Amino acid sequence: MNDRRPDSPDGPAPDYPVRELEARMERRVSILEARTARARGAALVSGVGFLMAVAALGMVLQTRLLDDGTRSLTSLAAQEITLVDEEGGERGRLATDPEGRAVLSLSDRDGRERIRMTVLPDGSPGVTINDPDAQPRAVLGYLPDGTTNLVFTDRAGAIRTLVGVGPDGEPSMTVFETPTDETGTQQQ
Repeated sequence: MNDRRPDSPDGPAPDYPVRELEARMERRVSILEARTARARGAALVSGVGFLMAVAALGMVLQTRLLDDGTRSLTSLAAQEITLVDEEGGERGRLATDPEGRAVLSLSDRDGRERIRMTVLPDGSPGVTINDPDAQPRAVLGYLPDGTTNLVFTDRAGAIRTLVGVGPDGEPSMTVFETPTDETGTQQQ
């Protein structure tokens, strides 16, 4: 039986037997499958080799040799990590505490905390930016009820501006002429 392709709108189609076309396609598919299998094998070998190289490099980089001949740890998994500068001064801290908070704090050269990021046990995140005296001047927080607040304080720590978005999406902004304390009570 001599199967033919149907005629195209431009006129009769050339005389191609369907079986011959199927045979060509099967040969091409077989060649592509063989190439794909080889490529997968090469990719697997390359991937395993890459992972082994990364693991070996990681083991080598776990410590580095300092000028005085001692080794310094450059990678660590811990409940608390302290970041120190070249002189040994504390410049940062990443820790969890017994209350379940996760805290990342960064300090200036004099050891004063300048920024702190905290995630509370209930999942509420917050960021505090401190002035040169390590006093909070701006605090951004997201509360479990969906409220987001940005609070600005003066040098004495009194709240001067509060910008927020409630859980219903309603924005708010309050500017305090008279300083307030952390509870919002106006000071005299």
